[in-house]
Amino acid sequence: MYHVLNGANSPAQASALRGTLSLKNYDPTFSEVLFLIVYWQGTCPADDINLTQAAGIIWSDILKNPSQSDSTLTVNLTFPKPLPMTGCVGLYYGGGALVQGNVTMSADLNLTYEAANSNPNTVLDFSGEYCFGRDGGCENATGIDGEGFAVPFPMQQAGHLVELYGDISDSTFDGTKEQGPLPTGASWGAINDFYLLPGGCGIFEKNLNSQGFPNPAPLSTLHHWLPHDALHLVSVPLVDRTPPAATTKAPLQSQVENIFSVPVTVNAGDCVVVIYGRSGNGATDNETQVRALMAP
Repeated sequence: MYHVLNGANSPAQASALRGTLSLKNYDPTFSEVLFLIVYWQGTCPADDINLTQAAGIIWSDILKNPSQSDSTLTVNLTFPKPLPMTGCVGLYYGGGALVQGNVTMSADLNLTYEAANSNPNTVLDFSGEYCFGRDGGCENATGIDGEGFAVPFPMQQAGHLVELYGDISDSTFDGTKEQGPLPTGASWGAINDFYLLPGGCGIFEKNLNSQGFPNPAPLSTLHHWLPHDALHLVSVPLVDRTPPAATTKAPLQSQVENIFSVPVTVNAGDCVVVIYGRSGNGATDNETQVRALMAP
């Protein structure tokens, strides 16, 4: 936790975030870690390790590492429309439940901020995690090749979408029997697409299970469900090459920074849909830690 300016009672705004994240495995087993930047209003809590005291999250990245190695991600984000925060800000590390071996997680980050009288911008969370090539795990999973997931996010407020930012971290597991097989063949990869649907989520909201997560469906079906006026906001395809007659154990990670030169008008009742897919085979863990910055 860092106390800057005049603490939690001091309104502030962030204009840039730069640095490096890393996750070092000392054992050949799958690991993951979530990094968050949070802030508190009113008072700075003495201890809020579970983020239950109304912490606001303005940024998150996820790193995965399925092998005995270093996994790194460069962070280089600019916010032309600044993120809201206060002078009570924290950097949160969270190791995933699958971490079995010894790992070192580290962050070397520089946050650029300034005092602000007020900031009407808001941050929305479009994150999610879906598994492929296995029958369980993540928020939902599918073992059928060619299937994907479409996650709807109903938009509760009107405004203008000015930026999508964060990261996408897709990874194989470590090849152990419990985690599922490693990819084989020429390549494996991931599909990550973000759409804005005017007027509502439609069939995508009807496709949710009892826990509120989407049921799997063929990718062709998910794209067929998109209405003709759906706006494709951003696509982040990721591909990893596999040597002939070999398997691959690797993460596929990419920063997301999509600044809309013309802000996208959003009406209350519209919907953002995030489509997850996988190319190739093997068991993979596909996760986005993407947030949206909304201005009035």
